[in-house]
Amino acid sequence: MVTRRLAGVLLRAAAQRWPVELRDELIREWDAELHVLAGRGERWRMLRFAASLAASRAGVPEVDRAVPERRLRRTARVLLLAPPACVAIVALAAVVMSLAYAVLGARVAWATAVQLPLWSGLTAGAGALLALLVTRAARRTVRTGPLATALGVVLPIGLTVTVVLAALAGSGERGLAGTVPGLLLWLALLVGALWGAGILARRGRTRLAWAVGVLGALVAADAAVVLAVVSAIPGATVGPVADGLPPDTVDRVSAPLWLLTCWTDSSLGLPRPTAWERFLITDLVLVEPVFYLACTPYAVAYAVAAARPAAATAPAPEPVPSPA
Repeated sequence: MVTRRLAGVLLRAAAQRWPVELRDELIREWDAELHVLAGRGERWRMLRFAASLAASRAGVPEVDRAVPERRLRRTARVLLLAPPACVAIVALAAVVMSLAYAVLGARVAWATAVQLPLWSGLTAGAGALLALLVTRAARRTVRTGPLATALGVVLPIGLTVTVVLAALAGSGERGLAGTVPGLLLWLALLVGALWGAGILARRGRTRLAWAVGVLGALVAADAAVVLAVVSAIPGATVGPVADGLPPDTVDRVSAPLWLLTCWTDSSLGLPRPTAWERFLITDLVLVEPVFYLACTPYAVAYAVAAARPAAATAPAPEPVPSPA
């Protein structure tokens, strides 16, 4: 009797290390084994059986720890490698644009006009391909709250921007003081856009999440361009034109179009911005809008894919330990 009670205590101690939903079933199976051994009078074997279970480690926690570790490593790879990939996309698209201009420049009159649209188009296409890869990877990454996901996407972008700015410090006319404020505003507003998209995606409203994410990212990029232009170029003044040249000013009425102007080098058929204003804008902010374009597809894709409810899967059969 004492041996049977001691074995029962050991079994219940062993069951405490297993998940709650498995304990009752395991205890029933182990009790049945003890009953068989007790009926045969094999008391020492009964104690060895119970002691081996009490001393052994549960199998499920080991598996459970391995899965999150793999997901964490995969998440780190995706979020840390995507921003440098965007930098590479912008650089490669610029090289292709330059080669195309070198071929077309001496043959057609519209070669200059297609430089920015070609650069933006190539960047957008490569960014969309990157977004497809990120979307597939996001289904197997760590799932957190929408805000944590948004910060997890944006912070590596900020780190990449910091490294690039440090490498290019002193090479541009604007300098860090003219570049950093717009980038910080873009990153801050992008967090809000991805946060909102993640909230909607978690509720199962995927289409609306995509709409909010894309529109919010466009607003963030446009606001960053507007800040950079307003900070560096004065507004339009009313007065005579000096020496027959237009003044170095940009009318604020066309501010919502400045992002599209940077991508297309066009006023989209509207009177503003004028050709001279377009030159001033694209000469001031040339690379940043294209970088925003490269990052937007994958950032929104990851925020939506990582927040969507995981598909329900049938639970796998759990292993039942055997006596040592």
